[in-house]
Amino acid sequence: MAPASGTNAAAQPESADAELARGAYLATAADCVACHTKPGGKPFAGGLKIATPMGDVVATNITPDPQHGIGSYTEADFENALRHGVRKDGSYLYPVMPYVSYAGMTDQDVKALYAWFMHVVKPVAESPEETNLSFPASLRSAMMAWNFVASKETPETGDSSTYDTLRRGRYLANALEHCGTCHTPRNFMLSEKQDHYLAGGSLGTWYAPNVTSSKTGGIGDWSEDDLVAYLRSGHVAGRAQAAGPMAEAVEHSTSHLTDADLHALAAFILKVAPMDDDADHTARDAAGKAAEMPDIRTKGPQRIDDLAEMDGPHIYDANCSSCHGHDGAGTKDHYVPSLFNNSTVGAGRPDNLIMTILKGVDRTAGTEHAFMPGFDGQSNVQRLSDAEIAALTNYITATFGTGDHQVTPELVKSLRKDTPVVNPLAKGK
Repeated sequence: MAPASGTNAAAQPESADAELARGAYLATAADCVACHTKPGGKPFAGGLKIATPMGDVVATNITPDPQHGIGSYTEADFENALRHGVRKDGSYLYPVMPYVSYAGMTDQDVKALYAWFMHVVKPVAESPEETNLSFPASLRSAMMAWNFVASKETPETGDSSTYDTLRRGRYLANALEHCGTCHTPRNFMLSEKQDHYLAGGSLGTWYAPNVTSSKTGGIGDWSEDDLVAYLRSGHVAGRAQAAGPMAEAVEHSTSHLTDADLHALAAFILKVAPMDDDADHTARDAAGKAAEMPDIRTKGPQRIDDLAEMDGPHIYDANCSSCHGHDGAGTKDHYVPSLFNNSTVGAGRPDNLIMTILKGVDRTAGTEHAFMPGFDGQSNVQRLSDAEIAALTNYITATFGTGDHQVTPELVKSLRKDTPVVNPLAKGK
């Protein structure tokens, strides 16, 4: 459903098939499946646990099952939940469901999305466990007060497929892809700081970086084609690779958008007002160079009886150099990325590098699959201790990035357990 050129005329009636096709595309653009499907679970049946400062919010079943899902919802009920965060029973949804963004959807698109969920999605007779947050968030009625202070998108009008490029890009970014949900920092009420739109925000263990047009803190040095390539594949050689939540967004959502929509989204994002960053003072993808140092293995076999004596270079050599190369240049075909000119390694915050080492990368976009094993002990590769990952992170950033971040084992431990703490030694913290 690529946006066509034309006027912003009122939405025209669609055939049933066209409406369902539109609904399918909208569900993909809105990335509904990412939050409402738990690992190994059935699509849209809920159960995924989403960490918040007040506890885990458990995603609900949004299949058309009448008892366990939303099968009994009328279109008005659906619209109230989607745009206003209020369930059919009158209780309030938690804003991890980005209804503040979906509020900007057009009436025509809400109608198409409802039709697709009700007539195409397969019902699943499963009820996820209930969300149980700490007080006062445990009182869903408290969300009524939050809704009064939270900024919501204003509903768009007309047929969204006929918008001009920048209007279409804004619609995709704000109403559907809800980019600000992750990339905009939040205030003490956990509402997005609209005056810092897309300036970067903490996701707990991961960090959604500044993607404003700042040439130092953001992605102002990227071309539109660079950003399109990243949204399509999750990879731009010499710039960035998607991991964690962004890899999921690429895999489930942006890699399925039309070329016209990808260019519209990229064109809009690259026009967002520049916002400098507290931690990144040079372009994240401009840091570092190939390592120029003797190979530590040329000294012959060495026995290290105490693993605590393993330093950063030895840990890198044993676990990383076979893929990324001793010099950090990666592979010639860029399947294994370079560690210099790499936005994760060159970032002023070490969070995403630590999380990538812990969790690895497993991203599929179209026919392209990117994989790196995680070293948290959950896969079949060697488990690295908190001290080893701290030493490895500091070695990588010092050798290929912006310097030694003085990451501590305590910080790694907190990220491994999904209970991040502030690292007072890290830049920008």
